[in-house]
Amino acid sequence: FDVYRTGEDARAPRPRVALAVAGPEAVSAASRGRMAVAEGTFFARDLVNEPANVLTTDEFAARLAAMGELGLEVEILEEKELAELGMRALLGVGQGSESPSKVVVMRWNGGGEEAPLALIGKGVVFDTGGISLKPAGGMEEMTMDMGGAAIVAGAMRAVALRGAKANVVGLVGLVENMPDGRAQRPGDIVKSMKGDTIEIINTDAEGRLVLADVLWYAQERFKPACMVNFATLTGAMIIALGHEYAGYFGNDDAFADEWQGACDAAGEKAWRLPLGPAYDKQL
Repeated sequence: FDVYRTGEDARAPRPRVALAVAGPEAVSAASRGRMAVAEGTFFARDLVNEPANVLTTDEFAARLAAMGELGLEVEILEEKELAELGMRALLGVGQGSESPSKVVVMRWNGGGEEAPLALIGKGVVFDTGGISLKPAGGMEEMTMDMGGAAIVAGAMRAVALRGAKANVVGLVGLVENMPDGRAQRPGDIVKSMKGDTIEIINTDAEGRLVLADVLWYAQERFKPACMVNFATLTGAMIIALGHEYAGYFGNDDAFADEWQGACDAAGEKAWRLPLGPAYDKQL
């Protein structure tokens, strides 16, 4: 990602590659799916690499809205609508930021009447930790705290470009977690869209607040066959698995097995972590 490099580090011209094939139409048709996945992957990577002063919540939403040209139905829910829906957990995270909080819904209807697969992503465009401020060292990397939303965006782009014969809905919660006179405080109590009250102990535990409301909204509105939630939720996952594996949890063994098979086929290392009654109270 060298968009902003200048001087000696400026972008070098990229080589062009031409392929001569006997049946260009057939090759083009056969490569469509792979090219779509590649474009979706790079779209997600570019989003993650953008600095937070460029990829604000407004800019992120605008880039997603532009995917309407691919056949996606894109809907942007602004703060007034989120308040009317009761998403006080999500709104509390972003109330200390000048960037407005949003939820973006992307729909692809290629599967007839079947219930959709729902993909939900955490989109914290920058995470200072809020009033529970993170250490300064490494904070510049918190531009990537929207990685879950980037994955959902890239997946929806690939689905549309492939013309997938499936119903898929992607939802992302876009917020910025900043310290400010209006910011959420440790000890505050907020109510989620579901109606649960939540006591804020540490404002740097912001991702689960965003996801609580978006997951509930996805479940209530779209009645999906299943939901997959993507998030840069905790550095503890890296402590557990290092940088070699992505960790995941699942409450459906059959779907988790399919997910693991897809990860293995794609060469993406993933490791399922346990859920069970012993963890209920901590969760």
